[in-house]
Amino acid sequence: MTGKFIPFALGCTALLLAACSQTPTPVTASDGGLPAGSPYAGGKQYPWTDRLDAPSADPYADGRNYGWSSPVAVSGVRAQALNSGQNFLSDLDWTSATSGWGPIERDRSNGEQDIRDGAGLKVGGRSFTKGLGVHAASEIKYALGGQCNTFTALMGIDEEVGKLGSAQFKVFGDGAMLFDSGVRRGGDLSLPVNVSVAGVRELRLVVSDGGDNNYYDHADWGEAAVNCVAAQPTGDVMLSDLPYISATNGWGPVEFDRSNGEQTQFDGGPLSIGGQVFATGLGVHASSTTLSNIKYDLDKRCVTLSGKVGIDDEVGNRGSVVFRVLEDDPQKYLNGRELYNSGVVRGGAAAQSFTANVKDVTTLRLEVSDAGDNMNFDHADWADLQLTCITPAQDQQPGTLDPSFGINGRANAGGVDVVADGVGGVVAVLDADFRVTRLSTSGAVLAQSAALSGGVANAIARQPDGKLVVAGQMNGEMAAARYLSSLTLDPSFGEGGVVKLTLGNYTAGPPEPGNGTGSAAQDVLVQPDGKIVLGGSAQRISTNANAPSTSSDFALVRLQSNGAPDASFGQDGKVFTRLEQFSPSSTSLLKDEIYSLALQPDGKTVAVGDSTVAGAGAAVLARYLPNGQLDPAFGGNGIIRVGVSSYTTLRAVVVQPDGQIVVGGADARFYTSALLQKFNPDGTGGPSATFKFNTSEDSRFTQTIVTSLISENDGSVVVGGYDGESTYVARFAPTLIQDTSFGNAPGGNVFLGKGTILSVVNTTDGKIVATTAAYAFDANSVGFRQGQATYRLFR
Repeated sequence: MTGKFIPFALGCTALLLAACSQTPTPVTASDGGLPAGSPYAGGKQYPWTDRLDAPSADPYADGRNYGWSSPVAVSGVRAQALNSGQNFLSDLDWTSATSGWGPIERDRSNGEQDIRDGAGLKVGGRSFTKGLGVHAASEIKYALGGQCNTFTALMGIDEEVGKLGSAQFKVFGDGAMLFDSGVRRGGDLSLPVNVSVAGVRELRLVVSDGGDNNYYDHADWGEAAVNCVAAQPTGDVMLSDLPYISATNGWGPVEFDRSNGEQTQFDGGPLSIGGQVFATGLGVHASSTTLSNIKYDLDKRCVTLSGKVGIDDEVGNRGSVVFRVLEDDPQKYLNGRELYNSGVVRGGAAAQSFTANVKDVTTLRLEVSDAGDNMNFDHADWADLQLTCITPAQDQQPGTLDPSFGINGRANAGGVDVVADGVGGVVAVLDADFRVTRLSTSGAVLAQSAALSGGVANAIARQPDGKLVVAGQMNGEMAAARYLSSLTLDPSFGEGGVVKLTLGNYTAGPPEPGNGTGSAAQDVLVQPDGKIVLGGSAQRISTNANAPSTSSDFALVRLQSNGAPDASFGQDGKVFTRLEQFSPSSTSLLKDEIYSLALQPDGKTVAVGDSTVAGAGAAVLARYLPNGQLDPAFGGNGIIRVGVSSYTTLRAVVVQPDGQIVVGGADARFYTSALLQKFNPDGTGGPSATFKFNTSEDSRFTQTIVTSLISENDGSVVVGGYDGESTYVARFAPTLIQDTSFGNAPGGNVFLGKGTILSVVNTTDGKIVATTAAYAFDANSVGFRQGQATYRLFR
């Protein structure tokens, strides 16, 4: 918008611009003080404002206009690629902006007083091709219309001022502070921000002077962007409550439930046409050059759109416009298919009612033109707009894919574990490099965290406050990272959001191939009191005369909510279980590994894993007391051997509401059959089942294994697993008899797709979400790997 109209309301005016641009170039002082020849000498300032003209009797004088365009949201149904829906703020129209020294710069640093006199954006050695260069004090406002999900940026003092300057960056959404950087100084590294702006209609970026002065406070919002994914209607909805895909407007932003007003967001009055006031609707403004144009993603879910239109009473008898409703499909119609045309509507006329048939419309477009004269006072109201939509059926077959998620139930982003978010069934997916991806309810990628160097993640858990704990291994040892709901590391956890543990002390020689050298977490759970339990393995020296050393031991670690070890658990928060002690005759080096954890309501921790040597050994179910000791009431010593062969493995465990424990894994050499077994609360055995996900394949040549379990309220169990390189879900009755009606699939085994390490979880809206990890790299998959996906099924 700056290119259209840039008033210099304060400081230098257009006539004085040449004279004002002769300021000396800043020179960094060796002592960090104000250098000689400082442009700030004598308190000199060049404050700047844009789009803040006060309304006048004729706001259109001299052809003045404030055309505006919103960010563009990608379709929530068809969006798959990462960064689809990304809108860099330097490409968007702000509604107002101020800067302490010269104009705000797009994709360059602040520079001096002139437009585009800054250099490339660079903070702490990192350069940015996109972003905003400002000078404290600065404020920029953007109208988002509730259509975006996240705001991301990398901020700091630009290198052009050396180690001078200090500033504080803040992000606000509808007046609420979303982020505060604290004071950033010249020479500091760039600071990332990734915050949710879901539902936010006005984003405000503020830079203050850091509490001293604004000398050399050249501040950069590097790569500042909003990621926007369109929402689809669910049932009947007022259109002003549904975020749009995109919008353009002739004068300032589109207003929700109020008239167009002037240039800024929220400055309109009540919607009023012909003396009739409306509680809901959209206030827009026609333009002689650009139509007021608003698009919505209906995804063929709706039948009719009804409402009333007219010129708002705030302009009296002035103004004239034409309202149109269209189906927007460039592949079928060059300029859209008209569904409604109001004809010319003039100021002072009564509201005109309409109903448009929108059945089978994918994209809806609302259009207002200036009726062929001019845009003056064309304040147009879409009032009481209501979509009548088809309510999704509530009785879809359990186990079938939900077509409203991704493409036919599949989103092209996945990982090794998944958790349900507490808001609208959104899920967070974990990739193996500690990278967390957030998906919308429609399966579109909303945000992704940065990868952590040297990290291999295996599990993720969600805290009640929305923070996400990721567990795995970093640099050969057990580690955990905690992310804020914005998917940035939580600085209150460990060191900068990461806890690294040194557990392994294997020094008796090189470990067995593939066993690693230290420790790793395979699962994580969060207790109701906020404490965090990690389960996995650690290589430890043994003092057992029959087994002088070991490949690895069971390892449990409990952390306090801040990441510090919990001294009330084991020894300084750590518990190691050497399973050779339960096999006194063993002289072999056993590899003991916990793969899955579950928490009982009484605070006891249940763990499953293996104790193996040369591929054979025993699957183990263990229960620990809240203090970390093995529970002697469970199987006599806290340890239960599971399986009918010496090649059984366990990968999943769940505690049911009645206290029953269900474990899942595989049985027989080379994992030729999947395994389920129930145990009573005291550890005595219950029913069991072995099965194949794919009965058409030769069981001698494929691995079949259960990797994840969900307990249902009726005692049934949903299982996830893989057979070879194919992933499946299935459901079993409380007696562990397979439900052959699940998903209308042969035998009740629902094939999802290629991949491994399937994880399943229930969502807050009553669906099943499953995620798969990659089994091969596909160079043609635009950054995603073959087999890596997330699925949503009816439950």
